Amino acid sequence: MTISKETFSSDCCKCSRLAKFLSEVRVTHSEYFARPVPSFGDPNARLLVVGLAPGMHGANKTGRPFTGDHAGILLYRTLFEQGFSSAAVSKSSTDNLELKNCRITNAVRCLPPKNKPIGEEIKNCNGY
Repeated sequence: MTISKETFSSDCCKCSRLAKFLSEVRVTHSEYFARPVPSFGDPNARLLVVGLAPGMHGANKTGRPFTGDHAGILLYRTLFEQGFSSAAVSKSSTDNLELKNCRITNAVRCLPPKNKPIGEEIKNCNGY
């Protein structure tokens, strides 16, 4: 099986609904990342953690998957305890946390309205 490895773009606008929503979020939360969130960690890692989509006040704010939200508290602590993370807490995308043989991503790279992506949006992100 051949897996497509499209180059990720933080300027992606393939999904008009998501692009429109992120544009609105950038107005109401100008300090937020509010762009497609890239994967974090080694692309050839042994462990891949896949979330559904960035959370409004988590990855959408910080630009790093599972950073700044409640789900990330448990995830990064567990990764640290199992030797996959250099720290137990992920505070921001600039906190020097490093993953070890682990990669974290989302099925959909952009924050969807009401945290509910649709099938076409998931399909559009499959190449990443």
